[in-house]
Amino acid sequence: MRSPQVLAKGDHIAILRDGHLTIEQDRIVTTVPLAAVDEVRQTGATSLVLVLTDGVTRRLPEGNTYSAPAFRTAVTEALPAERDPAGSSLLTTEEGRDYIPVWAVWLGVVGFLGAYTAYVWWTGATHGGGMGTAAFGAVLGLLFGGLGVLGAVLSARDRVLLARRGITVVATRAYYPNGKKASYYKFTDASGNELTTSYGSGRKTHEIHVVYDPEAPSRRHAAAEPAYATVVKHTLGLLTAGAVLALGLWGALAPYV
Repeated sequence: MRSPQVLAKGDHIAILRDGHLTIEQDRIVTTVPLAAVDEVRQTGATSLVLVLTDGVTRRLPEGNTYSAPAFRTAVTEALPAERDPAGSSLLTTEEGRDYIPVWAVWLGVVGFLGAYTAYVWWTGATHGGGMGTAAFGAVLGLLFGGLGVLGAVLSARDRVLLARRGITVVATRAYYPNGKKASYYKFTDASGNELTTSYGSGRKTHEIHVVYDPEAPSRRHAAAEPAYATVVKHTLGLLTAGAVLALGLWGALAPYV
């Protein structure tokens, strides 16, 4: 069974599913039954237009020279023999999930880089080149050290929750349909859901033990290991990230103290 095919550019996303297309744009999800589709017309090397049976057209997301023709072919092959002339009246819309627009992400990145550059330049201009260099490393230290501390704390919290209510099962190595060994393991939770995990991907064994949280099995699981190993790894990780954060904080404050 093929995975649903996706055509996406930024926040404009089209997904081919069984019997229908879903098109998401500006937080609005439109469901298009394939019976309402007359054809997918290619208007350029990377651009497609969806033509409905009543003549109404909808622009699809742009792909590349491979993905756009592949999406067009997939939709064409999935179209039913009998179409409904009602066309656009068969479409339904609903409000989609909240998300951060791509332009807002880029605005944040540009704003951060601009503020970073201005801070380093100003520190170097007013306190000397040495302090400017310290300020350059300080921001990176604060950023990566802070993210490292946050990651270590969240990982430790998950391990505590797994120790309190985790269920341990045997996960077996997954294989691709062609018989090639996959880099992940799969297991089934108590509700019968089959899940995959990348924990232990570097191991050669056919089986590993995985402990999962029954309240969030897909999001919170890990390879089973002795308690001392968990304590040592998280302590070292937290100390390392904390040291990077402390150096970053020192570099940020040194020009002013």
